[in-house]
Amino acid sequence: MVSPDSDLYRAHPDWAICLPGRTPVQSRNQYVLDLSRPDVREHVYESVAAILRSANITYVKWDMNRQLSDLGSAWLAADSQGELSHRFVLGLYELQERLVTEFPDLLLENCSSGGGRFDPGMLYYSPQIWCSDDTDAIERLAIQEGTALLYPLSAIGAHVSACPNHIVKRNTPFETRGHVALAGTFGYELDVTKLDREELAMIPVQVELYHRYNDLIRGGDYYRIASYRENHSHDCWAVSAKDRSEVLVTWVQVMARPNVHSRRVRLKGFDPKALYRLEATGHTYSGEMLLQGGFLMENLPGDYQSRLLHFVRL
Repeated sequence: MVSPDSDLYRAHPDWAICLPGRTPVQSRNQYVLDLSRPDVREHVYESVAAILRSANITYVKWDMNRQLSDLGSAWLAADSQGELSHRFVLGLYELQERLVTEFPDLLLENCSSGGGRFDPGMLYYSPQIWCSDDTDAIERLAIQEGTALLYPLSAIGAHVSACPNHIVKRNTPFETRGHVALAGTFGYELDVTKLDREELAMIPVQVELYHRYNDLIRGGDYYRIASYRENHSHDCWAVSAKDRSEVLVTWVQVMARPNVHSRRVRLKGFDPKALYRLEATGHTYSGEMLLQGGFLMENLPGDYQSRLLHFVRL
């Protein structure tokens, strides 16, 4: 992006995407730089690379917060103007290719699902995406379910954020926020000085869970078991090790039900011929029973409750 009140724009107004003879539309007080131009790409690259060379920087959030509009390029020929959108993306790929080549240890995080600003081409350079600015844990159930249909959990940026949530104003238990964020890159975006003692005490517990299950979640097989988006009641998914040696099941009870003690849920990701021990209780179950007969999920005390079930093959 480029601000119209900048030395760069005053020196190179033709570097901004604009229809010839028309005043371009601003969004967020910005215009969009024309990445189809080699001179623009060179300037952008050196501007970013100079900062990365100046310090031990290992993470960059590559954001884009306004749409492309007024699609015209002062560089492209008249009969090539229709190629601008495609050439823009190719130019973006070139920039990121150069960055990860010069800085091979750099983690690029692209953005974002809500604006459709990531694709397999971007993931080639950026193995992590910020899934959505909507960080409410219940909203994230549908967001992360949809994203996980196409993208691995290891790529989905997911955080524990403050409550009431800044977008929907919902209060969700800290534990549930942590369980939902585990189905992604996991992190925190909140002011820890505003947390109560109980929430503060849960942070090291959640971080330990992240480290304990990190390899499984990143490298395992993801199974969708129940969809809150469809049933308006509960959500459930599992991640199974490739060799079926362990399975981590996440259960989210969005809406409590009166006079119901449990729900029977058929799980996925188990070896039907193996026995599994539930880590929390020590109880043993056959994989076939969990797959065919299901597991009784107890009715938790209230809305927005969750639990993790870790099964280990015997």
